[in-house]
Amino acid sequence: MLEKFGTVAVILAAALTFVGSAPTLADHSDIVVSQAWSRATPKGAKVAGGYLTIENRGTSPDRLLSASSPAAAKVEVHQMTMQDGIMTMRPLEEGLAIPPDGIVTLAPGGNHIMFVGLTAPLEEGQRIPVSLNFQRAGTIEATFDVGSVGAKGPRLQIASTEAASPAAPPALKANATSVTNEPFFTHLCGTRVMADITVTPGHSGPVEVLVQLYDGEERPLNVDGLSVTLANPDKGIPPATASATRVAADKWRVSMMTAASGKWSLALGIDMTKDDRINIAAPILIE
Repeated sequence: MLEKFGTVAVILAAALTFVGSAPTLADHSDIVVSQAWSRATPKGAKVAGGYLTIENRGTSPDRLLSASSPAAAKVEVHQMTMQDGIMTMRPLEEGLAIPPDGIVTLAPGGNHIMFVGLTAPLEEGQRIPVSLNFQRAGTIEATFDVGSVGAKGPRLQIASTEAASPAAPPALKANATSVTNEPFFTHLCGTRVMADITVTPGHSGPVEVLVQLYDGEERPLNVDGLSVTLANPDKGIPPATASATRVAADKWRVSMMTAASGKWSLALGIDMTKDDRINIAAPILIE
């Protein structure tokens, strides 16, 4: 009898040891990821921004620690901050905090995901798989929808049902009209220079182009001079170049004219020094 009891005790102890060492499975129920999107990139581009909304429905804080994707050699979580009137961009080494019962939105011009070392240019209509690694929720698989070069947000998904309200189309049209007054934001990346570019407003007519420069280590970059060139060959509009005015150590501004809507080419001529000039360009969308 004692021998039998001893055998049961050994089995029970082994079972308890196994349960205690079992890995904790990630609980995704509190974290909801939605509206994940990116923009198409020009040929030769090595970086792209990613944007999404993260909702924490739980009572405990969480943190987005890192991300990875087969579309890029490296995926970083970037923070945009203002320091002494200068906007800076840097990777969040300790991750992005997601407060309990809170919503965090990563959007153009603010905190964002950065795809570094793209394996191929992103094309409109693609769906990019990304693994998001959270401190509490573990790994959540997300899909980033790639919009147009000038996309300003995720694609609008409309459920088609027989009971759809006939009043919906006018509301969508009104919303689309309001979007045209928003600025256009894009990120350019060269081998030695990166630039955040904001075109305000994002429609045809007089516009202001604001350029923020960074070096290869994503630190604010001070250069000798900067020029901006706009062209629209599809509309027969030849290139127009204007010298930008320095408004901060790494920030430049210039006013120009976009005479028509459509896809434009925006090029930066960056004078690193007197004899060292870098040219980078990308398409922008003017509505």
